[in-house]
Amino acid sequence: MQDDFEKILSGLSARITLLLEYRGQVIIDERLAQLLKLIDQKGSILSAAKSLGTSYSRAWEWISKAERILGVELVMRRRGGISGGGARLTEEGKKLLNYYFEKAKECGLMFPREVSVVPKEKLPDIFFAGSHDPILENLFGHFAKQTKYKIEISWIGSSGGLLALMLREADISGTHLLDPESGEYNIPYLGKYWIHDRVIVIRGYQREISLAYSPQISLKGIEDLISGKIKIVNRNPGSGTRILLDQILQDIAKKNKLSFQKLTEKIPGYSFEVKTHIEVAKAIASGKADAGLVLTFIAKNFNLKCIPLRWEWYDFIILLERVKKKSLRDFITFLRSDVAKNIIEACQGYKVSEEIGRIIYVPTSMPYQIRQFLKTLQ
Repeated sequence: MQDDFEKILSGLSARITLLLEYRGQVIIDERLAQLLKLIDQKGSILSAAKSLGTSYSRAWEWISKAERILGVELVMRRRGGISGGGARLTEEGKKLLNYYFEKAKECGLMFPREVSVVPKEKLPDIFFAGSHDPILENLFGHFAKQTKYKIEISWIGSSGGLLALMLREADISGTHLLDPESGEYNIPYLGKYWIHDRVIVIRGYQREISLAYSPQISLKGIEDLISGKIKIVNRNPGSGTRILLDQILQDIAKKNKLSFQKLTEKIPGYSFEVKTHIEVAKAIASGKADAGLVLTFIAKNFNLKCIPLRWEWYDFIILLERVKKKSLRDFITFLRSDVAKNIIEACQGYKVSEEIGRIIYVPTSMPYQIRQFLKTLQ
């Protein structure tokens, strides 16, 4: 046994890498440096992520974390996409990358190393990027089994999904963003991401969002969160649930004549962020947090107590230029089917309307051929 382990030791190789920190937090490592370099070369976060063999959501996570800590944008997002160069480094991004190369050279590191590019894969039949929804996972599973389509899913939040559509890197996104001024979901946000003339919106379904909390504590309402005694678990910035919580907290801040920042400082765990509803529920159930906003369906599955907050619309946004893809047309048809409706309605905290799978938004101006084609989907 000892001889076997000696052989293992002799086969180990040492490799030194470089980490750059800002105020004790890692900003950039070799993976992010390679990702940024590829983004600038390819003009696409999706292409860069695939070249590195990492997921689209993980690439976004690396970039967003560094941007939040530094307080600057490293990757410029603009209309374009894989063919049009939708993502490029900002001046700050280029300076950070060059600084990393310089420090690597000073440390005697040969960087950048050759990136181990993953062989080109066949693109999925549907690339979805958007807000996490457990029932949608189930729907996609049934749909893929029924049709044999390859579906790639990236849970990057409602805002991230709209941004992926703006960059033409996703085919379809799922969002549940409430516009506080109009009280309308999703459609008012299309203009904010410059895609109002490039997408259609398909009606999805309704979901109930609750303030879920541990059975070990007592809560009367969401204002109890500012008592300083309740530790929450929060969602990632850009997710619809995080945006909803912040909107509610902004109203509470005004009511209490506090700044939003001062109010959030009163809430333990406000910066404790996770990416999915299931992760929120797990954090509460395990005692890592006391409360958090989560789907009623998930909260009940984890035996958490709930204070219902509101019903929201979870809709689907599809790029106009991709709407003729058979896989997307088949998914729209599937949404209207009894199979899909039964899956949704069987879950507590979900509701289906007669509009499911119907087009509820089209651009005011579009080519005649596309307009005629959309009529076949009605």
